[in-house]
Amino acid sequence: MKRIIFSSGAARPVDVPPPAAEDGQLLVDVRASCISPGTEMAGLTASGKTLFDKIREHPEKVKAAFERMKTEGVLTVLRKAQAKQGAESASGYSAAGVVSDAGRGVTGFAPGDRVAIAGAGYANHAEMASVPVNLAVRIPDGVTLEDASTCALGGIALQGVRRAEVQLGDFVAVIGCGAIGLLTVQLLRASGCRVIGLDLDARRLEQARALGAEKVFNPEDGDAASRVTHHCNGQGADRVIVTAATSSSEPLLQAFRMSRRKGRVVLVGVAGMELDRKEMYRKELDFVLSTSYGPGRYDEQYERKGHDYPYAYVRWTEQRNMGAYLEQIASGAVRLHEIIGETFPVERAQEAFSALKGGERPLLVLLTYEPSEEEIPRGEASVSIPAVEWSPPASGKPLKTALIGAGSFVCGMHVPNLKELGARYEVTAICDQNALAARKAARMFGRDRISIETDPRRVLEGDADVVLIGTRHDSHAEIAARALRRGKAVFVEKPMAVTETQFEMLSNALDETQAPYMVGFNRRFAPAIAQIRPRLEGRVNPVMIRYVMNGGYIPYDHWVHTEEGGGRIVGEGCHIFDLFRFLINAPAASVSVDGVRPRTDSVRAEDNAVITVSYADGSVASLLYTGIGSKQAPKERMDVFFDEQMIEMVDYKSVRGFGVAADWEDKSAEKGHRTELMYFADQILSGTRFPIARAEMEESWRISRRAADMLTA
Repeated sequence: MKRIIFSSGAARPVDVPPPAAEDGQLLVDVRASCISPGTEMAGLTASGKTLFDKIREHPEKVKAAFERMKTEGVLTVLRKAQAKQGAESASGYSAAGVVSDAGRGVTGFAPGDRVAIAGAGYANHAEMASVPVNLAVRIPDGVTLEDASTCALGGIALQGVRRAEVQLGDFVAVIGCGAIGLLTVQLLRASGCRVIGLDLDARRLEQARALGAEKVFNPEDGDAASRVTHHCNGQGADRVIVTAATSSSEPLLQAFRMSRRKGRVVLVGVAGMELDRKEMYRKELDFVLSTSYGPGRYDEQYERKGHDYPYAYVRWTEQRNMGAYLEQIASGAVRLHEIIGETFPVERAQEAFSALKGGERPLLVLLTYEPSEEEIPRGEASVSIPAVEWSPPASGKPLKTALIGAGSFVCGMHVPNLKELGARYEVTAICDQNALAARKAARMFGRDRISIETDPRRVLEGDADVVLIGTRHDSHAEIAARALRRGKAVFVEKPMAVTETQFEMLSNALDETQAPYMVGFNRRFAPAIAQIRPRLEGRVNPVMIRYVMNGGYIPYDHWVHTEEGGGRIVGEGCHIFDLFRFLINAPAASVSVDGVRPRTDSVRAEDNAVITVSYADGSVASLLYTGIGSKQAPKERMDVFFDEQMIEMVDYKSVRGFGVAADWEDKSAEKGHRTELMYFADQILSGTRFPIARAEMEESWRISRRAADMLTA
């Protein structure tokens, strides 16, 4: 399918695979999408900025990068930065089309429904879109798909009106008569308000008058604040809504001056924030911001997970705002003929964006799409798939490798390493729900013959020898089990699974197949650990290990704390339990935990705990995992005590021995990612099914799952 991307300051269509109907999402055959003249033109401009431009505009990010280098190492930080450079970005966040499929758990929509959709990253300028249900609304009869494609902009305008808390008969001034401003004028008129429009463009003022403004003023023609005040019975406007987009503070200063005492000013657009406190104080003004198209915006639980807010407590969510806006179009209260300028087929996207740069630029431009004839990935029936035997490539041939998941970690770490290991790995396919992320990863390899997919099932049906899985945690076990049954060797990022059910499903697949499998426990392959392990092999008595992971604070609405991530002990702590097993070389015997008892909800025991593991040989190892430490301190440090000797490791950059010769230093902070890939390839090509013993991988998972459960019991 065709999708519009921003790259190097240009907008152009590219061919990408269609998305699948994800759980809780609608697959929509897009027929029209609306180009936002403000947000998207800014994004287009930003895509053309050089690295020097970005450094000049955001010097604070340079300082942050140097701080990260101290703990993560120079090479790691540089790789992450290089992975972001030259990236293609998606565009669009308001569209309309016809439902072609619905993912699991979707109710209230069916194939054939006409829907308006919204949301950056979802309702893109593309022939197909997969959109969460709370970002979609049915289109009323009589409303065209073209008009409905403005739903996000209409939702923004309507939320601004709601934040203004207008009443019948209120005088309301609208500063900025662009697309959102003119929609605001019409919505206010429909609410029984007396509307005054202000803009520097005479053409826009005439449009405002035609759409319902009873008075219009150009601030360049005189004292606009005074003229508005006189028009409003000499008292000033009851409400002022600022929909202008500028870095200047003048629109807000004007808004305060034209407001009546105890009035309300709402900022919907963008403006400088050098405010006049004296004027605000003297009039006791309310100044509020309006967030996008309403409650639910930027809330992952609402938008991505589909958890609606109770109707009785949150009457107007972003979805309900979009629906109300479409009803206003259906009733004739909102007219779009005067606002929508030109319409272009998607193939002429560059012309469409260029039209918004001209002197006589239209307020809105639409892109249109022909009905899609793509083969759409559908939800599969529950059927038994016979297992396929693992078959290594011919001698001397690299492993054909498919990447499933092309996020920042995979692109910043695994992709550069796979490029360097071309004799062992040949990447032939890359899959990600975000087709542009997969495209970016493919471009990093510098060759064209890499298949791009959005559905893992298509990858697993291909000829790859190895599947490298780097998706979100809760999908690891299912994808790995499918891959094993399709005869693919599996390298999966930690954790093996999140829940007991997922772990059991994976275990069954491992029992029933013979394909190689390994979890990416890279720390056991780190150069720093290579300095320590040999010193422990000749020890006489048990060892004691103290490991401190200063993981840094992550807000509790972040995905790692949800069912997707499984928490930080399961998602990251498992690394350290694997390292303990590797160093001690004995099976675990028991686990105990003790977490903090916080006074506020901002801190939780789940990622602020000490987990102690006793081993069959009498050794003891403890992990102190915390999210409340300073980022300026080392992130990871380990002390190993044995036979009147001690070894200290700090951030994988230095090792010091006390009573034992073990001093070593390497500022790169290499944690073994490249070496583990070399080891995995060499082992499976030599016939080893589990390069890391299955019992060891499963033990690390069981310890982390048990510890997490004990901390939340």
